[in-house]
Amino acid sequence: MSSCKGVNFTSADAAYARKIQSEDKSWAWWLNNLGTLVVFVIGFCGNILCLLVLCRRRLRRNSYTQYLIALAFVDTGAILAEVLSALDELHQEEYKKVLIQHSNVSCKVYNYIRYIFYSMSSWIIVTLAVERLVAIRFPLWSKNICTVVNARRIIFIILLFTMIIQSYQFIIKGLDCTPSSSSTEGCRCKTIRNHEYLRLDVILTVYVWRVVLMTLLPLTIIITVNVLIMSKLFNEGSLLDHTNTTCNAQRKMKLVYKISRMLVIVTSVYLVLHVPGSSLDIIKFMYITVFRICNVKWQYYIHISHDIFDLLTNFNYGINFYLYIISGKHIRNELVRAFKHSSLRSKSSIRNGKNHRSSYYMSSYAHGSRYNQARYSHTPLSRRPTASSM
Repeated sequence: MSSCKGVNFTSADAAYARKIQSEDKSWAWWLNNLGTLVVFVIGFCGNILCLLVLCRRRLRRNSYTQYLIALAFVDTGAILAEVLSALDELHQEEYKKVLIQHSNVSCKVYNYIRYIFYSMSSWIIVTLAVERLVAIRFPLWSKNICTVVNARRIIFIILLFTMIIQSYQFIIKGLDCTPSSSSTEGCRCKTIRNHEYLRLDVILTVYVWRVVLMTLLPLTIIITVNVLIMSKLFNEGSLLDHTNTTCNAQRKMKLVYKISRMLVIVTSVYLVLHVPGSSLDIIKFMYITVFRICNVKWQYYIHISHDIFDLLTNFNYGINFYLYIISGKHIRNELVRAFKHSSLRSKSSIRNGKNHRSSYYMSSYAHGSRYNQARYSHTPLSRRPTASSM
């Protein structure tokens, strides 16, 4: 509301201004924070199942599963960071004090790791799309490019890149212990109130990270790659090029096409859920901070929409495994095999326990019989004890 200082509001604008400045949280705020808790439960279970299925030997040998395993790890970290933030917000609303009391060092480390999770989640999706393009458009090259070793190297490069990009968090983040408007007790972990730090935060977080690295580049690359992949998948003669190959080679190529179709759906859903929130953050910053447009009604709607799109972004971190199950038949089959294998293993362990006990009793009985036979071998038959006398 700093852009509207000195402006005389109409009665309608004054009502919107009171809603923005009110300490009573909006319905969108409650939906975002409570919805994040639900998304965490769904997403955590889905990501754990994803790791259990993809780490099986049958799928672990593929290059694309390396990206999906890494994506499950970083998505779990990202949704965990979001649920901690939501719990802290709800705790402040209820008890007027922060839930997690950071030290200056833990505040910097927390934000650093948090933004690494966000960045890696986006760029693993981008790399996954490019890898599928190579597998579809250049099948001969893919034998040397799309390997497990290269996939792990690329994931490591993404990790190093994001660690370098987000290192500025150690400079600008810290504890803010000034009294807040909501009378919250305790120091809050946020950008340090310093003109240079705030300016650096705007340049690196908004322009470099949010606009370029999280919106424009992923949007351009994923849309371009998906269009090229879909043009190949829906080309009627795409599979006719391999009619002269063996049945095994045709089966492998069809599986590659099915996997690529599944991953196109995953990357497209990422764009649908992630890009609107990032775009709204950019619009909100440009609208209020850069252009300083004083339209209280639109500021209120942007404020409400931000919470809704934030929940959609969090939802993106928890639904990938369910997209694999819906769109990938081979993932569904592997999930069924995993549960069957675990049930058969538990039954076999019970059966082995029973066999072990019965063999123990049989060996004990045989040992006792041999002992009694040796004991009475030199005794006359009439003087040996019978079964009724024993």
